Amino acid sequence: MSLEWNEEQTRFLIDERKTGNEVYHKTPKRSKTDFWKEISNKLNENNNTNYFTGETCNKKFLSLTRAYYVSK
Repeated sequence: MSLEWNEEQTRFLIDERKTGNEVYHKTPKRSKTDFWKEISNKLNENNNTNYFTGETCNKKFLSLTRAYYVSK
């Protein structure tokens, strides 16, 4: 089953990543898991869900950046 993201959830993900940009780039590669987990926790709390994980947030963000560079 594929996780469906609505526009509001996607915007939240982008905004959280953008807000945490400095922290993200200062975080060692192995610890980025905690960065994405924190975002997924906020996303689940805001949407009253439990199915967003750090991994799904990371994958969604990567797919958004790939789509941006392909369309450029």
